[in-house]
Amino acid sequence: EGLPTTETLLPARLKSAGYTTGWIGKWHLGAAPQFVPQQRGFMETFGFIGGGHRYRDWNVNPAVEYFVPLERNGQPIEASGHLTTVLGSEAAAFVRKHTGKPWFLYLAFNAPHNPHEPTDERLARFAAIKDPLRRKYAAQISLMDDAIGETLAAVRTSRQDERTLVFFFSDNGGPPAPISGADNAPLRGAKGSVYEGGIRVPFLIAWPGQVAAGVTDHRPVSAIDVFATALGAAGAAMPTDRPYDSVDLLPFLVGKNSGAPHWRLFWRSGAQWAIREGDWKLVRMRGKPDELYNLAQDVGEEHDLARAQSAVAARHP
Repeated sequence: EGLPTTETLLPARLKSAGYTTGWIGKWHLGAAPQFVPQQRGFMETFGFIGGGHRYRDWNVNPAVEYFVPLERNGQPIEASGHLTTVLGSEAAAFVRKHTGKPWFLYLAFNAPHNPHEPTDERLARFAAIKDPLRRKYAAQISLMDDAIGETLAAVRTSRQDERTLVFFFSDNGGPPAPISGADNAPLRGAKGSVYEGGIRVPFLIAWPGQVAAGVTDHRPVSAIDVFATALGAAGAAMPTDRPYDSVDLLPFLVGKNSGAPHWRLFWRSGAQWAIREGDWKLVRMRGKPDELYNLAQDVGEEHDLARAQSAVAARHP
């Protein structure tokens, strides 16, 4: 299984536009040779192929997903230290290495995904948290925060911050208890769900001198918008071989476009589907009646309005 090779990914588009492209961290888009990062447009790579990994003191076993070796440019390497810290240091080194040249870096942390293996020092910082699972979760997030901080510090100290567009977001909401110490309240649901607790995540954008800092924008967007936004920032044309759902967010963030980037947004997870149109959201699960929620009034999705607002529910295919 892997992301179909019929798809041309963002790094390949940016590589063609003259960018040095790098991947660091987790790769969960296919482990077969045709799916690995080097075949999808990444010129420099460092990380592990799989959906998760141990963080500390792992014995390498290429046949077991969480114990696979770290790779640099496709070749296994030995590494020591906490994995999250190692990834941050690699990212900072990539930034410093390419000072003065256009580059694109995809930094994909596996933290705070389980297994929970923070350092003893970091765990001690959160001794006030009584729940031991949540304490480990907070400690792992803290390690990730520092790794991100090291990467962004490299951007600033190399004086590249005003020409660097940064995105930060999570891939999904926190897993349900007792898998982790995550808490998605007041949102309903968790990772794997199409309720807001599974799909609504922090999405931050920074570009000093271009995008105003400290501003909250409530218009719904999606991680798919990174594609068009990055191409727009790079001055690269959007491909025209097919319709694309991705939207360039920069005109909306700088006030050139005043509307909503998306008329509708869609999600699917297994036999679950969701459609959002403005404040309305329809949830569909195989074998169950459709559910309808008004997120402006009910972000926790507690009050199903499918019957009371049947005309609204009927608008959704």
